[in-house]
Amino acid sequence: MVGQSKILLVDDEPFLLNAISALLRGAGYEVATCEQWVGVAGLVRSFKPDVVLLDYNMPSLRGDDICRALKRNATEHKMRVLLFSSEPEEDLRHIAARCGADGFICKHVPSTELVMRVSAAMA
Repeated sequence: MVGQSKILLVDDEPFLLNAISALLRGAGYEVATCEQWVGVAGLVRSFKPDVVLLDYNMPSLRGDDICRALKRNATEHKMRVLLFSSEPEEDLRHIAARCGADGFICKHVPSTELVMRVSAAMA
């Protein structure tokens, strides 16, 4: 059991948002969700997540831009940002490195691996 570890899941796809948040809650995490990038900064301040799982392909603003802003303003607590995308793994690796993300997870990974990689990001 993970305890009070918090994850903010940001994705514009409601079905995926619901499925992944249910998976992470089932693994013992406290999960908040956001469908639009405009609500992310406020949720980070109020929810204080340990990990932000951030969709790379958000409408009107890409996840790498959101990641840069989050990392630049993350002075209150230690927070990890993981990009989450269906982009090819090698591309996502480079994007994550350029924007300062703490890692990435491809959307097509099995659910057990997704939980394992989120857990590893908190270690």
